[in-house]
Amino acid sequence: MIIDKIEPLALQIGTLSLVLCRVTSKSGLVGYGECLCNRPPMQKALVAMIRDAIAPFYLGKSVDDRKALNIAVRRGTASHGRSGTVMNALAAVDTALWDIAGKAAKQSISAMLGGARRTRLPVMASLDKYNDKAKVRARLEQALATGVKAAKVHEAPLDIIEEARRVVPRDIPFVADSNNAHTLADIRRDEARWRALDLLFFEDPFWPPEDLLAMEKMAGVPIGMGADFGSTEQMALYANAPAIAVLQPDVCMLGGLSEASKAVPMVEAAGKSPAPHTPFVGPAALASLHLLATAKDENYFAAIEPGDGRDIYGIGVPAWQPFVDVPTGPGLGYDPDPAFLRRYDCA
Repeated sequence: MIIDKIEPLALQIGTLSLVLCRVTSKSGLVGYGECLCNRPPMQKALVAMIRDAIAPFYLGKSVDDRKALNIAVRRGTASHGRSGTVMNALAAVDTALWDIAGKAAKQSISAMLGGARRTRLPVMASLDKYNDKAKVRARLEQALATGVKAAKVHEAPLDIIEEARRVVPRDIPFVADSNNAHTLADIRRDEARWRALDLLFFEDPFWPPEDLLAMEKMAGVPIGMGADFGSTEQMALYANAPAIAVLQPDVCMLGGLSEASKAVPMVEAAGKSPAPHTPFVGPAALASLHLLATAKDENYFAAIEPGDGRDIYGIGVPAWQPFVDVPTGPGLGYDPDPAFLRRYDCA
């Protein structure tokens, strides 16, 4: 199967900016991928990166060589950095090729990755950042009413996180993501209060994250991180850190399924818990479901806040609900509706 066409697709769904990628083979099979985007300036950069920098590596090559091509792009673009925008753009093309390969083999992605261990996944409600106690409380109450099995807030002030924890029952796993807002000294000063939150894990607690490499395990405060890593090798360095309990492979930031499929077993072999980062609504959400389905232990699909137009496939992704089914169809399992793509096209 020869790669014939690579098309970045810029979509605007309300306030949500998306970049998808459609790859067509000469045999007529079509696959879809996605970048982590969210903001218009990043959308423009990703579209240009796919079109002008990534596509030339792939056009005219075989879909079957997708893993080797992924490495070729990494080597060929290394002077521009081994993580960030380049890997994010690479992911959209790489994932689309896995989608095509699955369709050709009449196998789901999870089957191609060794087989799904589960047919559905519990959903974690992942809230937007509010920086307001009342708003966080109200939104958490709405999320819990949908029956979600876990909850996550993106807040930095400890008092807001404590207020959020009061809303979430102790039998519901709870994650706090502070987006590196603190320092290690801040965390040490309030260690007892962080411990009292009884967190499933504390995501991206402080800056610089390199301090985690020399930090001892913090009793009662499991730390999670790694969503911004661009390679399994980078993630492996942190897998040896005693303080880190959870590592978060992101299928987009890692450069696609070719790399993310290596990261999950590496994390497991290191004795850490893999919790794939899933802030997606399109093909990357489906790819993440397949990754989660192949992991040894059950973990949560963290669903971003729902909104009009975000259920691209009409299957309840990323709706807040108790469980989400793992796709079983060939490739990713679903294709975006062409009418949907035309409706929200903002190129």
